[in-house]
Parts: sequence; structure tokens; C-alpha cells
Amino acid sequence: MTNSLKRPKWLWFSVLTCLILLSNYTLYRTTLFDPVPDEAALGSLLDFLVVVPLLAYFLVLRNRYSLKYLGAVILAGYTAAYFIIPARHFPQFPFLPYLILFSEMLFIGLELFIAYKLLTKLPGLLREYRRLSGNNSLFLFNAKRSAEKHLPNHKIGSVFVTEFAMVNYALFSWKKKTSIKHGDSFTYHQKTSVNAVYIMLIHAIAIESIGLHYWLHSWNAIAAYIVLIANIYGILYFLAEINATRLTPFVLTDSHLLLQSGFSKSMYLPLENVKEIMYYDGPEKFSRQEMNDLFDARVPDLIQEKPMLEILLKDPQVYELMYGLKRKASRIVLNVDDPERFYREMLNRLNQK
Repeated sequence: MTNSLKRPKWLWFSVLTCLILLSNYTLYRTTLFDPVPDEAALGSLLDFLVVVPLLAYFLVLRNRYSLKYLGAVILAGYTAAYFIIPARHFPQFPFLPYLILFSEMLFIGLELFIAYKLLTKLPGLLREYRRLSGNNSLFLFNAKRSAEKHLPNHKIGSVFVTEFAMVNYALFSWKKKTSIKHGDSFTYHQKTSVNAVYIMLIHAIAIESIGLHYWLHSWNAIAAYIVLIANIYGILYFLAEINATRLTPFVLTDSHLLLQSGFSKSMYLPLENVKEIMYYDGPEKFSRQEMNDLFDARVPDLIQEKPMLEILLKDPQVYELMYGLKRKASRIVLNVDDPERFYREMLNRLNQK
């Protein structure tokens, strides 16, 4: 089987959607096909409101995510149509606003139902979080475990936890300190330039936002504010990474190893699944094939050095990304500020098994 056939379905969805957007943009926003007949708008609407949602269902949502996400895809398709298709083509479709209004009402109704379910689970979530936080101050880990217990297999719950944790780390964690009552903790960022990387990115987004916002505002105010909101979100994300990296060291207990690398990725590793730990002696960079089976617990660095340690697993272990996304890995590479102590403590606990 060729490498192209092995590419994930979401990549095919992205490529096909980009081709649809590009072809329709070229049709209406360039002079290559002038004059564009009014009937062409019907085909474009079918692209945005039927073809793209069907691609999303068959290539991304089916058997993995709830169908309620399809409402968001349809709404995004209508937004794309609104910006790409000239306004003079819309009067021939008087039913379209009512169709979109119905879709939006259905989508909002589903979201309100989800919010209601979350609120009914909130007391149990808070009780479980308080119990877990008595052992450590790892906010995101405790919030995820609480959600898993009271909202199992709930994708929206995972999204809610991610967004809530990001706001908490970005805005309300600057004066907090790490507290680990059970197990040994190991920092992994003090000898890196990870904070400098995130600060540089925040500065770049802030500077870019000012100029881009004014330029877009002269063209389309709605697009300007959408980009502005996305940039604010990006700044909050990098602020969350800074505090999460500072407040979430690796934690080693007699039964498990918790690897939460900043805000965006983590693994709960039972020690019984560890086959071997060793000092890393491989190439500096990993191939794409290796990355498919690897959990890289290092943080970004201006000069990314080779990993210090490597952990081999008996069976592939799940690790978590943002919004409840999960992958599996049978190898782990990591850096810590005190690799000798980490290696020694890992061996001591593994020998006790």
C-alpha cells in the first residue's frame, strides 16, 4: 500500500475541503469565469451545505464523533458561502435564510441540552475534583479524571474541560505553586527556553493582530473580528502553556508515572506496563513513521536537543491531546532537569514490581 493511501481520513477531508473553497473562490472572486451565471450559485451552495458536510461525516465524524458536530460543519459551510458567493446571487434562494435559521436553532438546542447535562453532573464533578486535588495540585489531570468518571465517553465534556482548564491556567494560575503530596515530582522545563518560545509567539500574535485587524476591517468587519477572536484564543493558549508547564511536573508514584507536558499532551502510565527505561542513544530527529508510535514528552525549545531518556512499553499506551483526542504509543522519550534522579527512582520502583 502506498504512503498516500495510508494518510489519515481527516487529512483527505482537509485537502478536499480546501479544493472546494479554492475552486469556488476562483469562480466568484476572480475574472477568469466572468460573467458567472446565477445558476452557478446553486452548485456552490450544494458544495458548502451538502458535499462538505457529507465529507465531514464519512471521513471524520462517522464512528468517532457525535452527529451533533454536523450542525457546526453546516454552519461553517454557510459562513464560507456567505463570504465567497457575491450577495447578488442570494435573492434567488429566498428559502435559504429560513433553512439556516432552522439549522442554527437545532444546533443551539443541542448545545443547551448538552449544557443542561453538564450542569446536572457538576456537583459530582466538583466533589471528585476536590478529592483528587487533595493529593496534588495538577489541575488539568484532576479535571480530566473527574470528567472521565462522571461524563464517560462524552466528547463535549472533554471540550469543556479543555477550555475551562485553558482559561484557568492562562488567567488565574500566576500566583499558584505546585503541591505534590504523594509521589516524587520532576521538573522538565527549567533548563530549556520553552518560556521564551511562548513569549515570542505571544508577541508575534499581538503585533500581527493589530495590523491584520485594521486591514481586514476595511474589507469585511465580520472577518476582522473572527480573526481577532482567534488571535486572542491563541494568546490564551500560549499563556496556559506557560503556567501549565510550570505547575505540572512529571509525577512518579509506586504504581504509575504521570507525564503531563505543559497543557496540550499527557499520559497516565501504569508502571506494570513499563518494559524498560534507558538513556536515549538514538538519532536526534524522528521519522514520521516513528512519530506514529512515539509519545514525545519534551517541551518546545529554541534548540531542540536529543531526548535524555527513553521508556519502552510492553503494550501500546494511550496518551491524551487537547479536546479529548487520544493516540497510542509504545515508546516514550523525555527530558527532565534531573535525569539521574529520575532514572534511579524509576529503576527502584520497577525492581519492586
